[in-house]
Amino acid sequence: MYYYIYDSFLSDKKYERVIATVETRLTDLGISGKIGRLTPFTNARGLIRDEVRRGVQTIVVVGNDETVAKVVGGIDDAKITLGFIPIGHGTMIARSLGIPEGEEACDVLSRRVTQKIDLGSVNGHLFLSQVRMPGGKVTIESEGKFRITSMVEDCEIIVSNMRLSEEGVVAESGKKASESTGYSVGDPMDGWLDALITSKSSSLLSRFRGLSGIERSVIPTRRLSLTSEEPIAIEADGRHFSANVVSIEIAPDRLKVITGRERVFA
Repeated sequence: MYYYIYDSFLSDKKYERVIATVETRLTDLGISGKIGRLTPFTNARGLIRDEVRRGVQTIVVVGNDETVAKVVGGIDDAKITLGFIPIGHGTMIARSLGIPEGEEACDVLSRRVTQKIDLGSVNGHLFLSQVRMPGGKVTIESEGKFRITSMVEDCEIIVSNMRLSEEGVVAESGKKASESTGYSVGDPMDGWLDALITSKSSSLLSRFRGLSGIERSVIPTRRLSLTSEEPIAIEADGRHFSANVVSIEIAPDRLKVITGRERVFA
């Protein structure tokens, strides 16, 4: 049984034709189902909870990366399979999963090739691809591997679970870790998160205590914490919030997803 969650922006008339084409194709493939819609008065958590109680096992996101973030953030403890029909701007997650846009995504959905992947958790909120935070005066700790206590302003902290298809990163430490742990940069099936600290200043990272020599390198971690006197702005798969204390950790084998042949991970 399939349950489709449409994002609110799809009510715009410019999406009428592609929605009609998608729904016709789903009917032809025999996988049409009930539709739920996100609105200012409904959220994904409530929709998922109600439909899982009715026996739904497959939730299909219809929208963009922000729609995926809303749905993944509302999964909680539900054991579901997640599908994706990307429509609109901002669909890098779909490309990473190997899913084409619009009508062609229906064929991927019908083939139902699934992979069990990790999710990340930031302050208890699940995310699929990555968390981004600006630098500033924060303390960063990671499982005793390193501790930074004097971050300056011109940097960005990125913690990724799944490499987005258009990203390119240097992964010196990741290459070393893969020999003994199975870690692979950007792979949401390896039980690791990728922490990347970038800077506008070419010499900035070499000045951090305990982090010398890893500029633009990916650091494998299962748990990362950040603390700051000022609220830290957090973007998790397009969702925005802030906190003075940020706890990020891996949620291994948390979600089964339907993927296409062109996915960027094994």
